[in-house]
Amino acid sequence: MRIYKLGRRPASSTLLMLLLIFFISYLALTCSPHNYNELLKVPQLQVQKAAAFASLMFNLRDNAASALLNQTTRITVFNFIKDNPGLHFRAISDCLKMPIGVLQYHLGILIGHGLISAYPDGGYKRYFESKRFSEAEMKTISTLRHKVSGMILVALLKKPQMTHKDLARQISVSSQALSWQMNRLIRANLVTRNVEGISVRYSLDEATQERVSRYAKFSFGAAVKT
Repeated sequence: MRIYKLGRRPASSTLLMLLLIFFISYLALTCSPHNYNELLKVPQLQVQKAAAFASLMFNLRDNAASALLNQTTRITVFNFIKDNPGLHFRAISDCLKMPIGVLQYHLGILIGHGLISAYPDGGYKRYFESKRFSEAEMKTISTLRHKVSGMILVALLKKPQMTHKDLARQISVSSQALSWQMNRLIRANLVTRNVEGISVRYSLDEATQERVSRYAKFSFGAAVKT
């Protein structure tokens, strides 16, 4: 099992605001200038002290994040999600052979400290390493994780502009079932429908093609890394 070291992560806007407020307050309290000229001569020592405190706050936050992964089970969960983005809770539990209660506990800690993100996907929540994927990427990976919709995206990647009839035959579903899937994918802006007379053709736009090509390895049925 590989163990990844976390790099520095950007501070939240709340933390930055608190540090800014502290910095200004600290200078005001320690310098207490009585006139404009003195205000222009803020002691360098006070600035250095405030800067040192801010640096300490950042280091404490990073050390706390690293400490979260100093637990074997939590490392296992984090690395598994890192290697297998977009799986839902039950799939993670089954693949790791981990009791539901144990997984819930460690996922809660990882999510609460911003290391893992939960992406809503219908009745599921799918889990990703935080700040690694964009919203569009998480949507694409989540769709690929579904059996039929994943097959549709991969089929259209390999053969653009497929007709409704050909696509239904390609993925072995009924025309009615395909219509339901395509309406859902079109609403999600993942598939484009082109009507030519009585013929309907489906395709992926350039941005979606790029994402599907990059993340097809995470489609339904793909090997899971453990």
